[in-house]
Amino acid sequence: MYNKTLLDKILVQSKNKEQDQESRRISFERYEKEEFPIWKRLKIDKSTLPDYQKYNNQKTLMYRQEGLRVTPIHSQEVIFSNELLDKEYGPSIKHRTLTEAFSNTGTYINVDEGIKVTEPIIIQLPLNKDNPLLLDHHVIHAMKDSRVVVVLDYRDENVDGFHNGVINIIVEEGADVQVIKLQNFSKRTTHIFSGLALVKRDGKVTFNSIDLGSTLAVTDFSTYLQEENSEGVVESIYLGDGKSKMDLSYNMYHEGRRSESNILVKGALLHEAHKVFRGNLFFRKGAKKASGSEQEYVILLNETVKSDSIPALMCQEDDVQGEHAASAGQVDENKLFYLMSRGLTEKEAKQLIIMASFTPVIDQIPIEGLQEMLETEISIRLSS
Repeated sequence: MYNKTLLDKILVQSKNKEQDQESRRISFERYEKEEFPIWKRLKIDKSTLPDYQKYNNQKTLMYRQEGLRVTPIHSQEVIFSNELLDKEYGPSIKHRTLTEAFSNTGTYINVDEGIKVTEPIIIQLPLNKDNPLLLDHHVIHAMKDSRVVVVLDYRDENVDGFHNGVINIIVEEGADVQVIKLQNFSKRTTHIFSGLALVKRDGKVTFNSIDLGSTLAVTDFSTYLQEENSEGVVESIYLGDGKSKMDLSYNMYHEGRRSESNILVKGALLHEAHKVFRGNLFFRKGAKKASGSEQEYVILLNETVKSDSIPALMCQEDDVQGEHAASAGQVDENKLFYLMSRGLTEKEAKQLIIMASFTPVIDQIPIEGLQEMLETEISIRLSS
């Protein structure tokens, strides 16, 4: 199905044949050699791919600004960069290279030196009956001292969908990039997401992941803090309900001196949902005086849910500081009692406590309409 014949057909239709062919073929060679993963903890031992088809439903909302270039992904030479191709990231090499080789949409964003993009770039990627397959590949290149916010908005029209997305982010010296991933697919869609960020001296990347939907939600985001004073932040929320399964992995690779990282994940599980969280801090040789923190807090609303948390810290350097914490439990009884004594029902009190936990991440979204939509959706899910 996803073979050389299909790849050749895609390349014939490419508008940028020479550059597109090289990067896609490199990824295809790796794709052929790899196997799909087995998610043992989630008890998923096979992966089924839908037939390939084109995707024609992407919408990019933005204000034109001098120094900002936004174009289709496969018209850009940046995707061959050895620095991107050589890094390991994603839930599996098989899934990542599938999209690198066969992507059916995507965006390249370049921000020139010193440019502060004043409004967020919103990339809407909905699935519907005519576009049930989404293999999107995005690249963001922020030059020295630039700033940009990008929102990836994933949702569907209750179709049997499949999404496998990839994003690559290059943050040059002193640049600041924020990526917000909103995932609100229906329970008929599979969602897999691979993210990679390379951060140079004094640069910063922030990744906000909001996972509310899909039958299987897999997110893996890896940040390489390559130079001095580079910074990586992950702030994520998730809500698992029904029989949904989630596998969330966030990795910080400290390579530069005085690099800093912070992973903060908050979630809630109800019904028969199952979640696996992995937070990994790597302190590599040369990352002296680096500091990293990872924390995950999940509220369990039913006895039938399952939560696995696997924080890890791996160190090759002495002069560093790392800490990790994870907790899973019921809603705080004291808070619950206080709110119910003020006239709220137990269900209303629990919803309020969870929303209060989620609000700091939702507030990161620079579009009020999206904030309100998420708050409404979360309230509906929690009241079910």
